[in-house]
Amino acid sequence: HGVRRQSSQLSPRSDTSWWCISSPLPLLRHFAPTHSGPPPRTPPPRRPARVRIRRRCGAMAIPVEEAIAALSTFSLEDEQPDVQGLAVLLSSERYATNSPIEYSDVAAYRLSLGEDTKAINQLNALIQEGKEMASLLYTYRSCVKALPQLPDSMKHSQADLYLETYQVLDLEMSRLREIQRWQASAASKLAADMQRFSRPERLVNGPTVTHFWSMLKLLDVLLQLDHLKNAKASIPNDFSWYKRTFTQVSTQWQDTDTMREELDDLQIFLSTRWAILLNLHAEMFRTNTVEDILQVLIVFCVESLELDFALLFPERHTLLRVLPVLVVLATSSEKESESLYKRVKINRLLNIFKNDPVIPAFPDLHLSPAAMLKELSSYFQNFSSQIRLLTLPAPHEIPPRELQEYPF
Repeated sequence: HGVRRQSSQLSPRSDTSWWCISSPLPLLRHFAPTHSGPPPRTPPPRRPARVRIRRRCGAMAIPVEEAIAALSTFSLEDEQPDVQGLAVLLSSERYATNSPIEYSDVAAYRLSLGEDTKAINQLNALIQEGKEMASLLYTYRSCVKALPQLPDSMKHSQADLYLETYQVLDLEMSRLREIQRWQASAASKLAADMQRFSRPERLVNGPTVTHFWSMLKLLDVLLQLDHLKNAKASIPNDFSWYKRTFTQVSTQWQDTDTMREELDDLQIFLSTRWAILLNLHAEMFRTNTVEDILQVLIVFCVESLELDFALLFPERHTLLRVLPVLVVLATSSEKESESLYKRVKINRLLNIFKNDPVIPAFPDLHLSPAAMLKELSSYFQNFSSQIRLLTLPAPHEIPPRELQEYPF
């Protein structure tokens, strides 16, 4: 209980002060007569909050030795002692989605997050690998233009030229094969991670916000790879030359059936637009449906964009890029898709797409949500019935008078 000091020697300002007491002795001392003794003593200073917190935390049931042993499982990257200790990690976001030690300290607190942190680490590793793949695909340049052309007087050396051309192009095609294998593995792991939360009992506690962002960022990397593959005209150009030289060179080889199968698979992958998203859709709905987790991700994206949860432009652009893909995937399922538009009104989606008609994908490559929805509707038949989303004009279809309504 707070007790007010009643003393004639106090100033009016100090008369408004309140003290917290824990025993009756200070109470008797403060109300004692002041004319025959010294002035009242000042109350003892309160112990710092840090001391009290330490004393309360000291009663925890986790043994200190086990906590220290769990925290000592990770080491510094360079395996060198850090004299000054770990630096303070500052985050400019409203959410903490990065862990400099890959959540190795979770075991020290005995939280029920072991399975989730393991999945998050796997997704983050795939995201890092995918960014390297995207950089490799973005910097790809045509090799055919640099190949020499033999004059008529050297036609007898045509076989040697085909062999050397094949060796040069095979190195570039091997990188494209690596991207093809990686996207299949990443799509399978992302679909398996989403299917873990497709059960109702898993959705009660649901994915954490960090888990949400890991899923969305990996989906964004897959989308960027697909967009880069579609935008690079030099890739099918080089592949046509590579296939031609392979036909000329393979006549001298034996057992080329496996190589021809790989060549055909690579040709289908490179020639099919949005092949990565189509593969992801097939992986998602291979065993069981994932409409519930897709709807949860859509609601998370819409609320984050409307409430400005993403402070930086890269995070906001990630949400804007993946939102059309999530809408198409959720609507294209065999299950009734009207439940999605009951949770998220279609006007909210239209306002988001209208406010951001153009989204940066890479420094000189851009995406349009309206154009993506129209193009993907030909690959997903169930989504083609969403007339309101498909009538959203692309940037080049907006009349000049209506351009003033768009907040560029």
